[in-house]
Amino acid sequence: MSHYRRRAGLCAPLFLTVTLRVMMGVGLSQFALPSVAQAPAPLPPSAQSLGSSANSVLIPDRGDVTVLKLDDQLRVGKPIEDSKALTFTSSDSIDGIVDREMRLKGRAQIRRNGAVIKADEIKYDPDSDVANLLGNAEFSKGNALFKGPKARLRVDARDGEMETPNYELRDNRASGKAKKLTIASSDVFVFDKATYTTCTPENLDWYFTASTLEIDNEQKEMVGTHGVMRFFDVPIAYVPYFTAPTSNQRRSGILAPVAGYNSNNGIDITQPYYVNIAPNRDLLLLPRVMGQRGVQLGAKYQFLDKQYSGSLGGDYLPYDRKTGTDRWRYDWQQRQNFSGDLLGMGGIPIAGAWTGYANVARVSDNLYPTDFSQTIAGAVTNQFRQDVGTTKNLTGTLSNWTVGARAMTFQTLQPDPTVTVQSPYNILPNITAAYNNRLTPTVADASGKYIILPSGPTTTFSTDFTRFAYNIGSNLAATAPGAYSQADRTVIKGALALPQITPGYYITPKVSFQSNTYNVTPYNPVGAPIAQGFTIPTVSLDSGLSFERDAAELKGFFGRDMLLTMEPRAFYVYTPFQSQAQTPLFDTADAGFGVTQIFSENTFIGNDRIADNNKLTGGLTSRMIEASTGAERANVTLAQRQAFTGQKVGLNGTIANPTTYSDTLGSASVRLLGNFSTDVFGQYNTQLNRLVQTTVGGSWRPTPGRSLNFGYRNVWTPPTQASVQNNQAFVPSATTTDQYNISGQWPLTREVSVLGRWGYDALTTKTLNTLVALEWMRDCWTLRGAYSQMLNTSQITTTQVLFQIEFRGFGSAGSNPVDIMKFNVPGYMPTSKPIPPSIYENYQ
Repeated sequence: MSHYRRRAGLCAPLFLTVTLRVMMGVGLSQFALPSVAQAPAPLPPSAQSLGSSANSVLIPDRGDVTVLKLDDQLRVGKPIEDSKALTFTSSDSIDGIVDREMRLKGRAQIRRNGAVIKADEIKYDPDSDVANLLGNAEFSKGNALFKGPKARLRVDARDGEMETPNYELRDNRASGKAKKLTIASSDVFVFDKATYTTCTPENLDWYFTASTLEIDNEQKEMVGTHGVMRFFDVPIAYVPYFTAPTSNQRRSGILAPVAGYNSNNGIDITQPYYVNIAPNRDLLLLPRVMGQRGVQLGAKYQFLDKQYSGSLGGDYLPYDRKTGTDRWRYDWQQRQNFSGDLLGMGGIPIAGAWTGYANVARVSDNLYPTDFSQTIAGAVTNQFRQDVGTTKNLTGTLSNWTVGARAMTFQTLQPDPTVTVQSPYNILPNITAAYNNRLTPTVADASGKYIILPSGPTTTFSTDFTRFAYNIGSNLAATAPGAYSQADRTVIKGALALPQITPGYYITPKVSFQSNTYNVTPYNPVGAPIAQGFTIPTVSLDSGLSFERDAAELKGFFGRDMLLTMEPRAFYVYTPFQSQAQTPLFDTADAGFGVTQIFSENTFIGNDRIADNNKLTGGLTSRMIEASTGAERANVTLAQRQAFTGQKVGLNGTIANPTTYSDTLGSASVRLLGNFSTDVFGQYNTQLNRLVQTTVGGSWRPTPGRSLNFGYRNVWTPPTQASVQNNQAFVPSATTTDQYNISGQWPLTREVSVLGRWGYDALTTKTLNTLVALEWMRDCWTLRGAYSQMLNTSQITTTQVLFQIEFRGFGSAGSNPVDIMKFNVPGYMPTSKPIPPSIYENYQ
């Protein structure tokens, strides 16, 4: 039988996984060096040099003649000026008069600087540089190809004409035909009575006709007059003049309109206009017409530079016919580097960098997101931040320090009159300084081949000063986050850890402390509660083992060699009890219960609560891993925390009767062959003898474009204590979540797929959301339609009808339902985009 073994590897402490990767990379590079590309060998010495040596063999002097050499792969050569390019010809036979007229017959070709001319017969006059192509004439340059019965071209000037040509533009898989082609230059082609499509000739479902069509292959643009769009030979649109890109390069112009129906706004049409200001700047204008509300003006400006990046956008509706008010929104996001270097364009700051940011957004009223958002995530937003800040990584002897400052205010919306959303405190300001001995930049050794990674104890220290403020007098009392109109809080933290990590085991002892002080100003001084600070130490010990064995018994089930692991973990933490019943709450909440939280030192997140602990947490994780690939097929975890003394510290006071047993946690994640997966999470309370939290999910995705999903979630919430200090009323225990949802995508035919989702809340016996969608995909166009209904609040249900037709490589019309499909159907696969053409695809 198989036995578990401690996971193999170095037994000395490993400080980072990167160490092994660096060592392997440096070692393998020594073997890779001999295989890199080398310059061609020099030509043999000239006859003169050989003649001066004994026993030499004379060979002709090559002088400055270029010698062609076979290469082991296709390479992109350097561009050559036309005046310096050579001309090559080939055919089955050739006759004529030198420098007067040349006749190439049978598979005739002329090649020059990337351009290829082919025909059954080519008559070329060097004096006039004119080539007459007779029979199966063909001209190609780059990814453009033109074919016709005959043509007349000037080889050097790259101009000429072709009768009744067929053409292909492989940049966007487009093709067409015309009455006549005039080649104005090497990259500009003018067609008379032309058609344009991205469909294959066998399925010519749509095509665009134009009286004149000029395609600039260098600028990647086409310009036409009197254009008519035909879908299944039925004219559906006419434009007297148009310009359009022939690639995915950015270009100023009108984008496809976005149209749909919304129960809040009626007919909803947006006509975007894109302005390509510069390679790193653009502007999107968004005029929007809503049948029940009026005309809204919107814009979004984006910018990107090495030292800064961001966007500025907004919308303004001068008069909303339904509310009789002006409605508006603005959003400003920016990242700025004031000094120091960044990794990449707008990238990560490195040592010494001084950076800043701004995230500022605001709307005119409580119902603005519900009424105007075109995405589900935006429609359910009830809070907007106005956040600015800066961070500085110090250098020199202070390179382990980082300092920062920020200010943040909140706009909390109340879209549902039956549910009051409590607002958080504004932060005006927050100033921090943090020390970490592992922030020292890595240093290379004397050879320059290796880097020295930090080792030994990990030391951290931080200070945090925050001024919290809230204008209680100008807002509803129920929305206030607490009893204070202003409060100053100072937090000091420190920690010392000594991690010892190997592949088979790890152990990390740690000592830490936190000290809080408060200076508060109550809104109502009469009977105001005091604000009590604290200083609390914590000691913890985290440890774990890792065993694995060959699981021969699983090979028959999975069809491949498998490894089975056993990973026990033990975590002990001790924090003495100190009453925090008089300590206010500003940015702290319960951390919840999960695999991460059960192995943490504090059951709260934020700086206003430190849980008293004398607890030992034991857990066991087992994984099923493919031996050859390392892919994880299953993961099962069981854990329970044993409290030697019950936790007394609560969010809103001291817990009267704490329990010494925590809930038992169990989770499992299984990925079976056939693309079936399931995830289960459960939290069982031994004292109440009931499941407190249950989550079950499953999906089956046999092939791309096929998926079925199921989910269920049930949450029971314990009672919440009342607190005048935190403006918290007593809330009894209750089941707060009991929801089901099913969703999926499935093809009805090779071209038509259906999508759907249904979400149901068993507590309110209401449908939360419904989606019914259809996607019809052909080789050159896709039609999508969706009907969506979502419960935004207890009183508002939004219904949307979205349709879009997308002509591949040309444009689209309608309101794009892809975002709403992705949000509702996990695993949804939208129509795949064509693979970009290779530069060697038309290699000749």
